[in-house]
Amino acid sequence: MNNVTINNEINLAYPDSFAQMSEEALTKYFSSPQNRWGVYDDSRHIILSVSWKKLGFFSAGSDAESQLIEIEARMCRNLLNYQRLSASKMKVASKKAYGIRFEYRVKDAALVQVADLIVFKHKKKLYAIHFITRKSNAAATRADLQEVLNSISLS
Repeated sequence: MNNVTINNEINLAYPDSFAQMSEEALTKYFSSPQNRWGVYDDSRHIILSVSWKKLGFFSAGSDAESQLIEIEARMCRNLLNYQRLSASKMKVASKKAYGIRFEYRVKDAALVQVADLIVFKHKKKLYAIHFITRKSNAAATRADLQEVLNSISLS
């Protein structure tokens, strides 16, 4: 396992088979590398990314659940054939977190992706964990996501 500290606040471990994503790759998959960290496993077609956003004065009191609703609304508009599969509440390093599992079709391809998005608030920032894989590979990679979530600690 590799260990990393993200934004000087989140410590997590990820499998050795993952490689750091370049700014170009982050831009390709997420539109911007700003306030985002990511790794990928090319052979198993998995992307793991963490993004963060400083909450402003008017949004500082909002919770992770309402932020997740806003993020999901954007994804509904931007992803082809977006479909929510499930929603969940959990703890990530003792913080209340909200997650959704969804699928969508990759533009210009018949390929269907399954993604987990987990959102939580720490200090005055909102963090979002993205775990994306091919639909055909989703069941086999579920343990990898759980291992990453279990490894998270906050500073």
